[in-house]
Amino acid sequence: MTCWILIAAVLLAQRPAKPPAKRPAAPKAPAVTEPQPTPARWPLRTITITGAKVFPVQAILRATGLKVEEMVSVADFKQAVQRLTDTGGFETISFRYEPLGKAMAVTFQVQEVVDLYPVGFERLDVPDAELMRALTERVPLFGPQVPATGAMAQRIVQALEAHLGGRKVVGRLASIPGGGGLRMTFRPAEAPPSITFVKFEGSKALRDVDLQGAFYQAAVGVPYVESRLHELLDSNIRPKFEEKGRLRVRFGPFRVEESKAPAGVQVTVPVAEGDEFRFGETGFAGNSAFPNKDLARLARLEPGEMANFALVGQSVASIERLYQRTGFLHVKTSVERKVDDEKKSVNLVLRVEEGGQYRFRTLEVKGIDINAAAAVRRRWGIQRGQPFDGAYPETFLKRIHDEAMFDRLAKITHRVTIDEQEKAVDVELVFVAEAPKPRKKAP
Repeated sequence: MTCWILIAAVLLAQRPAKPPAKRPAAPKAPAVTEPQPTPARWPLRTITITGAKVFPVQAILRATGLKVEEMVSVADFKQAVQRLTDTGGFETISFRYEPLGKAMAVTFQVQEVVDLYPVGFERLDVPDAELMRALTERVPLFGPQVPATGAMAQRIVQALEAHLGGRKVVGRLASIPGGGGLRMTFRPAEAPPSITFVKFEGSKALRDVDLQGAFYQAAVGVPYVESRLHELLDSNIRPKFEEKGRLRVRFGPFRVEESKAPAGVQVTVPVAEGDEFRFGETGFAGNSAFPNKDLARLARLEPGEMANFALVGQSVASIERLYQRTGFLHVKTSVERKVDDEKKSVNLVLRVEEGGQYRFRTLEVKGIDINAAAAVRRRWGIQRGQPFDGAYPETFLKRIHDEAMFDRLAKITHRVTIDEQEKAVDVELVFVAEAPKPRKKAP
Protein backbone atom coordinates (compact mmCIF):
# COMPACT_ATOMS: atom_id res chain seq x y z
CA MET A 1 0.00 0.00 0.00
CA THR A 2 2.80 2.25 0.72
CA CYS A 3 4.15 1.87 -2.84
CA TRP A 4 0.90 2.73 -4.55
CA ILE A 5 0.80 5.70 -2.60
CA LEU A 6 4.29 6.47 -3.76
CA ILE A 7 3.52 5.85 -7.51
CA ALA A 8 0.49 7.92 -7.39
CA ALA A 9 2.50 10.59 -5.87
CA VAL A 10 5.12 10.37 -8.69
CA LEU A 11 2.50 10.48 -11.44
CA LEU A 12 0.92 13.45 -9.95
CA ALA A 13 4.26 15.12 -9.71
CA GLN A 14 4.92 14.55 -13.48
CA ARG A 15 1.74 16.28 -14.71
CA PRO A 16 2.32 19.75 -16.13
CA ALA A 17 1.22 22.45 -13.74
CA LYS A 18 -1.65 24.77 -14.73
CA PRO A 19 -0.78 28.40 -14.87
CA PRO A 20 -2.13 30.22 -11.82
CA ALA A 21 -5.31 32.15 -12.30
CA LYS A 22 -4.91 35.91 -12.44
CA ARG A 23 -6.23 37.69 -9.41
CA PRO A 24 -8.33 40.79 -10.00
CA ALA A 25 -6.48 44.00 -9.31
CA ALA A 26 -7.31 45.51 -5.96
CA PRO A 27 -9.14 48.84 -6.21
CA LYS A 28 -7.07 51.89 -5.43
CA ALA A 29 -7.69 53.32 -1.96
CA PRO A 30 -8.96 56.88 -1.95
CA ALA A 31 -6.51 59.57 -0.83
CA VAL A 32 -6.71 60.22 2.95
CA THR A 33 -6.55 63.84 4.19
CA GLU A 34 -4.73 64.14 7.54
CA PRO A 35 -6.84 65.97 10.21
CA GLN A 36 -5.61 69.49 10.88
CA PRO A 37 -4.76 70.24 14.58
CA THR A 38 -7.11 72.59 16.41
CA PRO A 39 -5.36 75.93 16.91
CA ALA A 40 -4.23 76.58 20.51
CA ARG A 41 -4.85 80.34 20.27
CA TRP A 42 -7.60 82.42 18.73
CA PRO A 43 -8.22 86.12 18.19
CA LEU A 44 -10.40 87.49 20.99
CA ARG A 45 -13.45 89.18 19.54
CA THR A 46 -15.57 90.15 22.63
CA ILE A 47 -15.29 90.30 26.44
CA THR A 48 -18.50 90.41 28.50
CA ILE A 49 -18.85 91.06 32.25
CA THR A 50 -22.02 89.99 34.08
CA GLY A 51 -23.00 90.32 37.75
CA ALA A 52 -21.28 93.66 38.43
CA LYS A 53 -23.34 96.04 40.58
CA VAL A 54 -20.86 98.36 42.31
CA PHE A 55 -17.60 98.23 40.41
CA PRO A 56 -17.71 99.82 36.92
CA VAL A 57 -17.66 97.31 34.07
CA GLN A 58 -14.90 99.19 32.24
CA ALA A 59 -12.71 98.98 35.34
CA ILE A 60 -13.32 95.23 35.59
CA LEU A 61 -12.45 94.83 31.89
CA ARG A 62 -9.13 96.63 32.47
CA ALA A 63 -8.44 94.48 35.50
CA THR A 64 -8.71 91.26 33.44
CA GLY A 65 -5.62 92.27 31.42
CA LEU A 66 -7.27 91.00 28.21
CA LYS A 67 -7.62 93.04 25.02
CA VAL A 68 -9.94 92.53 22.08
CA GLU A 69 -8.30 91.21 18.84
CA GLU A 70 -5.29 89.81 20.69
CA MET A 71 -4.51 86.10 20.35
CA VAL A 72 -5.66 84.22 23.45
CA SER A 73 -5.91 80.73 24.90
CA VAL A 74 -7.77 79.12 27.78
CA ALA A 75 -4.70 79.73 29.93
CA ASP A 76 -5.12 83.47 29.31
CA PHE A 77 -8.72 83.30 30.59
CA LYS A 78 -7.56 81.52 33.74
CA GLN A 79 -4.91 84.18 34.29
CA ALA A 80 -7.58 86.85 33.89
CA VAL A 81 -9.65 85.14 36.62
CA GLN A 82 -6.61 85.21 38.89
CA ARG A 83 -6.07 88.92 38.22
CA LEU A 84 -9.67 89.66 39.17
CA THR A 85 -9.33 87.52 42.29
CA ASP A 86 -6.22 89.44 43.30
CA THR A 87 -8.15 92.73 43.28
CA GLY A 88 -10.01 91.57 46.41
CA GLY A 89 -13.33 92.86 45.07
CA PHE A 90 -15.12 89.57 44.35
CA GLU A 91 -16.50 86.59 46.24
CA THR A 92 -16.61 84.31 43.17
CA ILE A 93 -15.51 84.53 39.52
CA SER A 94 -16.22 82.10 36.67
CA PHE A 95 -15.87 82.25 32.89
CA ARG A 96 -17.10 80.57 29.73
CA TYR A 97 -15.90 80.91 26.15
CA GLU A 98 -17.33 79.98 22.73
CA PRO A 99 -16.37 80.29 19.08
CA LEU A 100 -17.47 83.38 17.22
CA GLY A 101 -16.70 82.70 13.59
CA LYS A 102 -12.93 82.21 13.44
CA ALA A 103 -12.48 84.06 16.77
CA MET A 104 -13.51 83.56 20.38
CA ALA A 105 -15.87 85.31 22.81
CA VAL A 106 -15.46 85.13 26.60
CA THR A 107 -17.87 85.97 29.41
CA PHE A 108 -16.85 86.51 33.05
CA GLN A 109 -19.53 86.04 35.71
CA VAL A 110 -18.61 87.89 38.92
CA GLN A 111 -20.13 88.14 42.39
CA GLU A 112 -18.89 91.19 44.26
CA VAL A 113 -17.93 91.26 47.93
CA VAL A 114 -21.12 91.81 49.92
CA ASP A 115 -19.90 94.31 52.54
CA LEU A 116 -18.53 97.41 50.83
CA TYR A 117 -18.00 100.80 52.45
CA PRO A 118 -17.25 104.37 51.35
CA VAL A 119 -13.70 105.65 51.90
CA GLY A 120 -12.58 108.35 54.34
CA PHE A 121 -9.25 109.78 55.52
CA GLU A 122 -8.08 111.23 58.83
CA ARG A 123 -4.88 113.04 59.89
CA LEU A 124 -3.00 112.24 56.67
CA ASP A 125 -2.23 115.95 56.06
CA VAL A 126 -2.99 115.68 52.34
CA PRO A 127 -6.19 116.85 50.59
CA ASP A 128 -8.73 114.05 50.21
CA ALA A 129 -9.06 114.73 46.47
CA GLU A 130 -5.34 114.14 45.95
CA LEU A 131 -5.48 110.85 47.86
CA MET A 132 -8.50 109.68 45.86
CA ARG A 133 -6.68 110.38 42.58
CA ALA A 134 -3.61 108.49 43.75
CA LEU A 135 -5.68 105.46 44.76
CA THR A 136 -7.61 105.47 41.49
CA GLU A 137 -4.31 105.29 39.61
CA ARG A 138 -2.67 102.66 41.82
CA VAL A 139 -5.45 100.32 43.00
CA PRO A 140 -7.47 98.25 40.49
CA LEU A 141 -11.24 98.71 40.93
CA PHE A 142 -10.80 101.42 43.56
CA GLY A 143 -14.05 103.26 44.32
CA PRO A 144 -16.76 104.14 44.85
CA GLN A 145 -16.82 101.59 47.69
CA VAL A 146 -14.25 99.15 49.04
CA PRO A 147 -14.11 96.07 51.32
CA ALA A 148 -12.97 96.44 54.92
CA THR A 149 -10.56 93.51 54.71
CA GLY A 150 -8.70 91.47 52.11
CA ALA A 151 -6.47 92.23 49.15
CA MET A 152 -8.04 95.54 48.13
CA ALA A 153 -7.81 97.01 51.63
CA GLN A 154 -4.15 95.97 51.76
CA ARG A 155 -3.47 97.53 48.36
CA ILE A 156 -5.06 100.80 49.45
CA VAL A 157 -2.81 100.91 52.52
CA GLN A 158 0.27 100.18 50.40
CA ALA A 159 -0.69 102.82 47.82
CA LEU A 160 -1.26 105.45 50.52
CA GLU A 161 2.06 104.65 52.17
CA ALA A 162 3.84 104.98 48.83
CA HIS A 163 2.11 108.29 48.09
CA LEU A 164 2.93 109.61 51.58
CA GLY A 165 6.61 108.77 51.29
CA GLY A 166 6.59 105.66 53.48
CA ARG A 167 4.44 106.97 56.33
CA LYS A 168 2.67 104.00 57.93
CA VAL A 169 -1.11 103.88 57.45
CA VAL A 170 -3.90 101.71 58.86
CA GLY A 171 -7.48 101.26 57.71
CA ARG A 172 -10.40 100.69 60.09
CA LEU A 173 -14.18 100.89 59.97
CA ALA A 174 -15.46 104.05 61.68
CA SER A 175 -18.80 105.83 62.01
CA ILE A 176 -19.71 108.44 59.43
CA PRO A 177 -20.33 111.83 61.09
CA GLY A 178 -24.02 112.52 61.62
CA GLY A 179 -25.04 108.89 62.01
CA GLY A 180 -24.71 107.94 58.36
CA GLY A 181 -23.45 104.39 58.89
CA LEU A 182 -19.86 103.17 58.57
CA ARG A 183 -16.97 104.03 56.29
CA MET A 184 -13.52 102.56 55.71
CA THR A 185 -11.27 105.18 57.29
CA PHE A 186 -7.53 105.38 56.64
CA ARG A 187 -5.33 107.19 59.15
CA PRO A 188 -1.71 107.20 60.35
CA ALA A 189 -0.59 104.11 62.22
CA GLU A 190 1.04 106.12 65.00
CA ALA A 191 -1.08 106.81 68.07
CA PRO A 192 -3.07 110.07 67.83
CA PRO A 193 -2.51 112.89 70.33
CA SER A 194 -4.93 113.32 73.20
CA ILE A 195 -7.52 116.08 73.37
CA THR A 196 -6.66 118.62 76.06
CA PHE A 197 -9.30 121.26 75.37
CA VAL A 198 -12.45 121.65 73.23
CA LYS A 199 -13.89 125.03 72.29
CA PHE A 200 -17.25 125.61 70.56
CA GLU A 201 -18.16 128.55 68.38
CA GLY A 202 -21.17 129.66 66.34
CA SER A 203 -24.02 128.43 68.53
CA LYS A 204 -27.01 130.70 69.20
CA ALA A 205 -29.54 128.31 70.74
CA LEU A 206 -27.01 127.26 73.39
CA ARG A 207 -24.12 129.20 74.87
CA ASP A 208 -20.69 128.10 73.67
CA VAL A 209 -19.35 128.10 77.22
CA ASP A 210 -22.19 125.80 78.37
CA LEU A 211 -21.40 123.37 75.57
CA GLN A 212 -17.74 123.43 76.53
CA GLY A 213 -18.57 122.59 80.14
CA ALA A 214 -20.98 119.81 79.15
CA PHE A 215 -18.44 118.22 76.80
CA TYR A 216 -15.36 118.47 79.03
CA GLN A 217 -15.68 115.11 80.78
CA ALA A 218 -16.57 113.26 77.57
CA ALA A 219 -13.74 114.55 75.39
CA VAL A 220 -10.70 115.62 77.41
CA GLY A 221 -8.05 112.88 77.48
CA VAL A 222 -9.58 111.01 74.54
CA PRO A 223 -7.23 110.36 71.57
CA TYR A 224 -8.02 112.82 68.80
CA VAL A 225 -9.56 110.87 65.94
CA GLU A 226 -12.01 112.87 63.86
CA SER A 227 -14.60 110.10 63.56
CA ARG A 228 -14.40 109.42 67.31
CA LEU A 229 -14.90 113.10 68.10
CA HIS A 230 -17.98 113.16 65.85
CA GLU A 231 -19.34 110.14 67.73
CA LEU A 232 -18.86 111.92 71.07
CA LEU A 233 -20.56 115.05 69.75
CA ASP A 234 -23.48 113.04 68.39
CA SER A 235 -24.04 111.24 71.70
CA ASN A 236 -23.38 114.14 74.09
CA ILE A 237 -24.06 117.46 72.33
CA ARG A 238 -26.48 116.73 69.47
CA PRO A 239 -29.32 115.80 71.89
CA LYS A 240 -28.99 119.23 73.52
CA PHE A 241 -29.63 120.91 70.18
CA GLU A 242 -32.48 118.52 69.39
CA GLU A 243 -34.14 119.66 72.61
CA LYS A 244 -34.19 123.09 70.93
CA GLY A 245 -35.64 121.76 67.67
CA ARG A 246 -32.30 122.02 65.81
CA LEU A 247 -32.54 118.72 63.97
CA ARG A 248 -30.01 119.61 61.27
CA VAL A 249 -27.16 120.74 63.53
CA ARG A 250 -23.69 120.09 62.09
CA PHE A 251 -20.28 120.10 63.73
CA GLY A 252 -17.01 120.97 61.99
CA PRO A 253 -14.80 121.09 60.12
CA PHE A 254 -12.61 120.92 63.20
CA ARG A 255 -9.59 123.13 63.71
CA VAL A 256 -6.74 121.49 65.58
CA GLU A 257 -3.65 123.01 67.13
CA GLU A 258 -0.98 121.66 69.44
CA SER A 259 -1.28 122.19 73.16
CA LYS A 260 1.76 123.37 75.05
CA ALA A 261 0.91 122.17 78.52
CA PRO A 262 -0.09 119.43 78.76
CA ALA A 263 1.01 117.86 75.49
CA GLY A 264 -1.82 117.10 73.10
CA VAL A 265 -4.17 119.07 70.89
CA GLN A 266 -6.79 121.75 71.33
CA VAL A 267 -9.84 121.36 69.10
CA THR A 268 -12.20 124.11 67.98
CA VAL A 269 -15.66 122.84 66.97
CA PRO A 270 -17.64 125.21 64.72
CA VAL A 271 -21.40 124.71 65.14
CA ALA A 272 -23.94 125.20 62.34
CA GLU A 273 -27.12 124.71 64.32
CA GLY A 274 -29.60 125.23 61.47
CA ASP A 275 -33.27 126.22 61.69
CA GLU A 276 -35.76 125.35 64.37
CA PHE A 277 -38.11 122.48 63.45
CA ARG A 278 -41.60 121.80 64.76
CA PHE A 279 -43.61 118.63 65.29
CA GLY A 280 -45.87 117.49 62.48
CA GLU A 281 -48.05 114.38 62.71
CA THR A 282 -47.27 111.50 65.10
CA GLY A 283 -48.32 107.98 64.17
CA PHE A 284 -47.93 104.52 65.71
CA ALA A 285 -47.10 101.13 64.27
CA GLY A 286 -46.78 97.57 65.59
CA ASN A 287 -49.15 98.09 68.54
CA SER A 288 -52.01 95.64 69.06
CA ALA A 289 -52.40 95.53 72.88
CA PHE A 290 -53.28 99.24 73.05
CA PRO A 291 -55.05 101.42 70.45
CA ASN A 292 -53.44 104.49 68.91
CA LYS A 293 -55.56 106.87 70.97
CA ASP A 294 -54.20 105.46 74.25
CA LEU A 295 -50.63 105.79 73.06
CA ALA A 296 -51.27 109.30 71.73
CA ARG A 297 -52.51 110.42 75.16
CA LEU A 298 -49.21 109.29 76.63
CA ALA A 299 -47.07 110.79 73.87
CA ARG A 300 -48.50 114.35 73.94
CA LEU A 301 -46.46 115.47 70.94
CA GLU A 302 -48.59 118.32 69.68
CA PRO A 303 -48.37 119.38 66.02
CA GLY A 304 -46.89 122.84 65.65
CA GLU A 305 -44.93 122.71 68.91
CA MET A 306 -41.14 123.01 68.84
CA ALA A 307 -39.63 119.61 68.04
CA ASN A 308 -38.11 118.96 71.44
CA PHE A 309 -36.76 115.44 71.22
CA ALA A 310 -36.40 115.22 74.98
CA LEU A 311 -40.21 115.03 74.94
CA VAL A 312 -40.02 112.25 72.38
CA GLY A 313 -37.76 110.28 74.72
CA GLN A 314 -40.19 110.84 77.59
CA SER A 315 -43.08 109.67 75.39
CA VAL A 316 -41.25 106.47 74.51
CA ALA A 317 -40.56 105.82 78.21
CA SER A 318 -44.23 106.37 79.09
CA ILE A 319 -45.43 103.99 76.39
CA GLU A 320 -42.98 101.30 77.45
CA ARG A 321 -44.01 101.66 81.12
CA LEU A 322 -47.63 101.12 80.08
CA TYR A 323 -46.69 97.90 78.33
CA GLN A 324 -44.42 96.67 81.12
CA ARG A 325 -47.15 97.17 83.72
CA THR A 326 -49.34 94.75 81.74
CA GLY A 327 -46.81 91.97 81.29
CA PHE A 328 -44.99 93.01 78.10
CA LEU A 329 -41.55 92.83 79.71
CA HIS A 330 -39.47 92.97 76.53
CA VAL A 331 -41.25 95.83 74.76
CA LYS A 332 -39.08 98.09 72.60
CA THR A 333 -40.08 101.31 70.88
CA SER A 334 -38.15 102.91 68.04
CA VAL A 335 -38.65 106.41 66.62
CA GLU A 336 -38.75 106.98 62.88
CA ARG A 337 -38.34 110.56 61.64
CA LYS A 338 -39.49 112.07 58.40
CA VAL A 339 -37.99 115.55 58.22
CA ASP A 340 -39.49 118.11 55.86
CA ASP A 341 -36.76 120.71 55.32
CA GLU A 342 -39.04 122.98 53.32
CA LYS A 343 -41.78 123.13 55.95
CA LYS A 344 -39.28 122.90 58.82
CA SER A 345 -41.33 120.13 60.38
CA VAL A 346 -40.81 116.51 61.39
CA ASN A 347 -43.38 113.73 61.27
CA LEU A 348 -42.85 110.81 63.65
CA VAL A 349 -43.76 107.14 63.73
CA LEU A 350 -43.38 105.41 67.11
CA ARG A 351 -42.92 101.75 66.18
CA VAL A 352 -43.67 99.33 69.02
CA GLU A 353 -42.25 95.82 69.23
CA GLU A 354 -44.52 94.40 71.93
CA GLY A 355 -42.97 90.97 72.44
CA GLY A 356 -44.83 88.33 74.45
CA GLN A 357 -47.05 88.96 77.45
CA TYR A 358 -45.77 87.38 80.68
CA ARG A 359 -47.87 86.29 83.66
CA PHE A 360 -47.08 85.87 87.34
CA ARG A 361 -46.59 82.29 88.57
CA THR A 362 -44.94 81.94 92.02
CA LEU A 363 -43.66 84.01 94.95
CA GLU A 364 -40.94 82.74 97.29
CA VAL A 365 -40.04 84.61 100.51
CA LYS A 366 -36.69 83.96 102.23
CA GLY A 367 -34.88 85.22 105.30
CA ILE A 368 -37.85 85.54 107.70
CA ASP A 369 -39.94 83.03 109.68
CA ILE A 370 -43.00 81.30 108.31
CA ASN A 371 -45.50 83.65 109.93
CA ALA A 372 -43.77 86.78 108.67
CA ALA A 373 -43.48 85.23 105.19
CA ALA A 374 -47.22 84.54 105.20
CA ALA A 375 -47.90 88.17 106.07
CA VAL A 376 -45.75 89.28 103.14
CA ARG A 377 -47.59 86.97 100.75
CA ARG A 378 -50.96 88.36 101.90
CA ARG A 379 -49.82 91.86 101.02
CA TRP A 380 -48.45 90.82 97.59
CA GLY A 381 -50.86 92.29 95.06
CA ILE A 382 -50.44 90.17 91.90
CA GLN A 383 -52.37 86.92 91.67
CA ARG A 384 -51.16 83.80 89.88
CA GLY A 385 -51.99 84.02 86.18
CA GLN A 386 -52.30 87.80 86.08
CA PRO A 387 -50.09 89.89 83.75
CA PHE A 388 -46.83 90.59 85.58
CA ASP A 389 -45.91 94.21 86.23
CA GLY A 390 -42.14 94.40 85.82
CA ALA A 391 -41.85 97.36 88.21
CA TYR A 392 -44.06 95.88 90.93
CA PRO A 393 -41.45 93.96 93.04
CA GLU A 394 -39.36 97.08 93.58
CA THR A 395 -42.43 99.18 94.39
CA PHE A 396 -43.70 96.50 96.79
CA LEU A 397 -40.42 96.27 98.70
CA LYS A 398 -40.14 100.04 98.97
CA ARG A 399 -43.58 100.16 100.55
CA ILE A 400 -42.64 97.50 103.09
CA HIS A 401 -39.46 99.39 103.93
CA ASP A 402 -41.20 102.77 104.23
CA GLU A 403 -43.91 101.32 106.46
CA ALA A 404 -41.27 99.68 108.72
CA MET A 405 -43.16 96.40 108.57
CA PHE A 406 -40.20 94.56 110.13
CA ASP A 407 -37.64 95.69 112.68
CA ARG A 408 -33.89 95.35 112.33
CA LEU A 409 -33.79 94.71 108.57
CA ALA A 410 -30.52 95.52 106.83
CA LYS A 411 -31.95 95.23 103.33
CA ILE A 412 -34.53 93.51 101.16
CA THR A 413 -33.65 92.27 97.68
CA HIS A 414 -35.60 90.57 94.95
CA ARG A 415 -34.87 88.36 91.98
CA VAL A 416 -37.13 87.83 88.97
CA THR A 417 -36.83 84.61 86.96
CA ILE A 418 -38.49 84.51 83.54
CA ASP A 419 -39.61 81.28 81.91
CA GLU A 420 -39.46 82.20 78.22
CA GLN A 421 -41.13 79.02 77.05
CA GLU A 422 -44.14 79.28 79.37
CA LYS A 423 -44.14 83.13 79.39
CA ALA A 424 -44.23 82.90 83.20
CA VAL A 425 -42.48 84.86 85.96
CA ASP A 426 -41.27 83.63 89.35
CA VAL A 427 -40.30 86.14 92.05
CA GLU A 428 -37.99 85.63 95.02
CA LEU A 429 -37.89 88.15 97.93
CA VAL A 430 -34.92 87.97 100.29
CA PHE A 431 -35.00 89.68 103.71
CA VAL A 432 -31.63 90.24 105.38
CA ALA A 433 -31.53 91.03 109.10
CA GLU A 434 -29.10 93.45 110.67
CA ALA A 435 -26.04 91.93 112.27
CA PRO A 436 -26.22 92.00 116.09
CA LYS A 437 -24.24 94.81 117.62
CA PRO A 438 -21.26 93.69 119.71
CA ARG A 439 -21.72 94.07 123.47
CA LYS A 440 -19.59 96.58 125.26
CA LYS A 441 -17.08 95.06 127.61
CA ALA A 442 -17.52 95.88 131.26
CA PRO A 443 -14.85 98.23 132.65
